[in-house]
Amino acid sequence: MKKKWLSIVTIISLAFNVVAVLLLLQDSATQDEHGTKTTEQLPLNYETFKVEWGKAWLGLEVSDVTPEMAAKAQLDRVEGAYVNNVAAGSPAMKADIDPGDIVISFNGRKIRTPQQFQNDIAGSKIGSEVYMCVAKDDYRVTAYAVPEERPSDLPVLIKTYPFLGATVSDAAFDSDQIEKLEEEGKSGGVLVERVIPNSPADKAGLQDGDLIMSFNSRKTTTLREFLSDLSGAQAGETVRMCIMRGENYRKTIYVMLGSEAMRDVIVMLRTELKFKS
Repeated sequence: MKKKWLSIVTIISLAFNVVAVLLLLQDSATQDEHGTKTTEQLPLNYETFKVEWGKAWLGLEVSDVTPEMAAKAQLDRVEGAYVNNVAAGSPAMKADIDPGDIVISFNGRKIRTPQQFQNDIAGSKIGSEVYMCVAKDDYRVTAYAVPEERPSDLPVLIKTYPFLGATVSDAAFDSDQIEKLEEEGKSGGVLVERVIPNSPADKAGLQDGDLIMSFNSRKTTTLREFLSDLSGAQAGETVRMCIMRGENYRKTIYVMLGSEAMRDVIVMLRTELKFKS
């Protein structure tokens, strides 16, 4: 009889353990589901990028590099972003960037003007590490920093975005064009998925399937880089893009960017034509 009761107790205990494990698994799955919902982000495109733009912060104030500054840092050219001030406790301070330094590249791309640098920061993703080549007097260091959310007490950045008229995305790593570039020892670009008829991109000769390799002489390897450069331009400005068409054809095109108003007019006209047809 005693053995029978021990068996029953053991079975009940095991049953409780099984139920407890199932509840834990269910709770974990619920947390994962909620975590996914709270951390899930929309795929990066121009619209989601514009929502993100300006939220990343490193805590740097920069200005133009003068010939004297360039000579002191032994730079080949008078370019870069001169650091005037570094906010206390900021990501830049944690990265050992000091006033008087000159930022000469950001994530492997040259910085020619402080505007380029500021725009690269504004287009960065919060929480994703960036790296910069920094000139300190006559030597160079690589500084790594993690952008934080822009403090609420700072003025909100306001930006008017130009209109290109093309849908772009990161190029597939195994595409023929990317493989061709890798054979030549070059990095990839941004794929043009669709060009809107009568848009600035269309008028400049950009075509579906083109690979954008550079924007105003800055190499373009990711969609975020391209969108950062594009958002740094102004409506009415003519920008230069090097493209690859197919595996062997290369071309430089010049695009006069339009305004959001121009985009709205094109969308309205296309809508009207659609209803008439």
